[in-house]
Amino acid sequence: MQLGLRRVGQRIVVSFPTRVNLEGETSDRFKGRLRSIVADGAQHGVVDLGNVGVIDSGWLGALISALKVLRTNGGSLVLANLSEPVEAVLRITRLVRVFDICPRVDDAVGNLHPELTRSTAEGTA
Repeated sequence: MQLGLRRVGQRIVVSFPTRVNLEGETSDRFKGRLRSIVADGAQHGVVDLGNVGVIDSGWLGALISALKVLRTNGGSLVLANLSEPVEAVLRITRLVRVFDICPRVDDAVGNLHPELTRSTAEGTA
């Protein structure tokens, strides 16, 4: 699995350049990678999930872990550009109420305001 990383100030945008299914033990490597990104000074994160076909509970746990780490350090995590399967899983698990969600990556990078992004996610629930 390949990750695309782009820094915008203290924000880091994580993307998946090709279509992937997020399942299995790769979630542990993702958690480790996100921790190192935070340790390198990224305070705010955006995860572009547009190319994700399947996401399993391990990956949901990895995203929740990243959210906790960033919030503990005064930062934030926004999920953006959700594919239909990922959006369905987030709705079923009610994680749309936990994560800040933006329809586009540029919106997430531009504002990172929980009040704006959370209302977007709940407005489409």
